[in-house]
Amino acid sequence: MRKIWLDSRYLYPLIFILIAMLSSCKATKFKIENKPLTKHFEINPIFLESHTGLMVYDPVSNTNIFEYNSHKHFTPASNTKLLTYLAALIMMGDSLPAIQYCIVNDHFYFAGTGDPTLLYENFGYATTLNFLSEQKAPLVYVEKSMEDKRFGPGWAWDDYPYYYSAEKSTFPIYGNMVQIKKDRNSTDIHLLPKEFEILIQDMKDSLDIEPLIRREEFNNIFFINQIDSALLIQESIPFRYSTELFVSLLADTLKKPINLASQFPECEKLYYYAVPSDSVYKHILVESDNFLAEQLLLVISNQLGDTLSSRKVIEHLINGELSELNEEINWVDGSGLSRYNQVTPNGMVNILRRIYKKVPREKLFDLMPESGNSGTMENSFINLKGKIHAKTGSMSHVYNLSGFLETNSGNTLIFSFMNNNFTISFNDLKTEMERVLSVFVNN
Repeated sequence: MRKIWLDSRYLYPLIFILIAMLSSCKATKFKIENKPLTKHFEINPIFLESHTGLMVYDPVSNTNIFEYNSHKHFTPASNTKLLTYLAALIMMGDSLPAIQYCIVNDHFYFAGTGDPTLLYENFGYATTLNFLSEQKAPLVYVEKSMEDKRFGPGWAWDDYPYYYSAEKSTFPIYGNMVQIKKDRNSTDIHLLPKEFEILIQDMKDSLDIEPLIRREEFNNIFFINQIDSALLIQESIPFRYSTELFVSLLADTLKKPINLASQFPECEKLYYYAVPSDSVYKHILVESDNFLAEQLLLVISNQLGDTLSSRKVIEHLINGELSELNEEINWVDGSGLSRYNQVTPNGMVNILRRIYKKVPREKLFDLMPESGNSGTMENSFINLKGKIHAKTGSMSHVYNLSGFLETNSGNTLIFSFMNNNFTISFNDLKTEMERVLSVFVNN
């Protein structure tokens, strides 16, 4: 048999042409109104208003079935919580450590671990309180060292009075927020914790129609405008955290005195575990709770030393298990409030792939918002109801969706659809995103 040798001068161009043909086939498989999906992104006025990227991956065939701007970086907003969740899966157990403690010379020394659940509205009365109440020895609180500031890097400083921007701390209580409530047809204001009631003042010089609640930036002085007694008020306002305030609130709750110490004595420190980890993860993912996400990174950092530090957790993972994603992500906080976070759609899909391998599918989908049914997607993507289980990520001019698509043929796809810098309405953008995702669901 005669052998045919192909000159390398012709071989490389042929390989390039073949790759281009295969890529073209992959791209033209998905169409909207008989136009290739890539072309749809390039000419659609909605996406022309936005910096848009999409990656869709098939975990069965281990192939990327569609890519558009998938290696460009985007502000992920709350999609960052998927990174925090993955960090917890890698480094945490089934329950969160609530306190660190030891008993020395008939004194019970204890410190916080960053656990955010104590008397937080989503978790109610924690067993941590029972554990502390049952101690016969005098209680001594040790303020643990924390590297983090009260706010994360790149957070908006003027968000301090809003519920989504509660201060970080080593031992949160009441979610580090004050619940302010007023019933309709009443002028009575109720605060939780009640200790703050003496710190609320009337503000009668505003002409705002809506009730206006403010807090001094560096003090726990609250102002409320009661323009219309018929209005209902249900607000959560972060309070200014301090060690002294925490001890006062906890002592009042326990009805026991608590002393302060600068450090633990020489002892073998133990952990008390209170809350199942999954219950915290679900609130972070389904309800997109920023406070829980930020505190979770601090809880994880207990694994790395005595000082609570979000940065140490991030560096530990980026230099270790997630090192191959180093070029794909810039990760600075737990919640995604910072615009310093940057992630590519390809990087986000790789994060989701790791999560998908670690968590059983049914359990994972229960922890995620579901299109048309639950959490931050309850009223979105109604035409794909039940077909999407994904984390939303939104802030001004940012809307992202990363998670899992269930196709009509029974397959599960992993995707990341990211949109930044748009000026159109969120609803218009979501409508067009739904059209695009429908192509994969119906294919």
